[in-house]
Amino acid sequence: MAQASAAIAEAVGDACQPRKQSSRERMLAAAAAAFCANGYLAVTVDDIASSAGVSRMTFYRHFSGKAELAIELFKQNVIAWMPRFKAITQHRHLNAAIVQAWLEDLFAADRESGQLLRVFMQANAEGSGFTEVARELMGHLIRVLGEHIPAFALNPEAPADRKRWLEAWLLLYEILDQSNHSARGAKAAPDPLLIELLAERFLRFID
Repeated sequence: MAQASAAIAEAVGDACQPRKQSSRERMLAAAAAAFCANGYLAVTVDDIASSAGVSRMTFYRHFSGKAELAIELFKQNVIAWMPRFKAITQHRHLNAAIVQAWLEDLFAADRESGQLLRVFMQANAEGSGFTEVARELMGHLIRVLGEHIPAFALNPEAPADRKRWLEAWLLLYEILDQSNHSARGAKAAPDPLLIELLAERFLRFID
């Protein structure tokens, strides 16, 4: 994830500079709008290039195709979401109310990106690339938590840590999967009992 994260951070950092949008940024913005409005499958490279005001040649100078662009959007979405995930490391993570509030915020963030999450699901079903990025993301999330929460300070290559690392992976996967599922299925907040159950599992793991 290191190389991918560096690329995302660079792209996001560049976007914060007070300058005119680059062709690449315009294509990413145009694609996000088109995907959310019409679905991933219905949008073509020509649609994206035309909306961004660039030629097909310019498009292919930046992306090998629509799938690569969608993966880049996914990476940028992860970067934008990451501060909310890391927030639990700055609070009393053994406090049940704080953990539940953290989970509620994660679910709320996904609801805000509900349309884009559906796009990523469609893109993943049509092509490859998302699975590897998602796998790297899970390892990255465990490392982020492990910098502040001892229970997550695990080395997946160490035999003594392997089982606990997989337990951490499954725990975070369940949290993210339920959050994404809730965001894709409805705008309403999830059942409070689901948040409570996930918080209990998180607390059992770290205590």
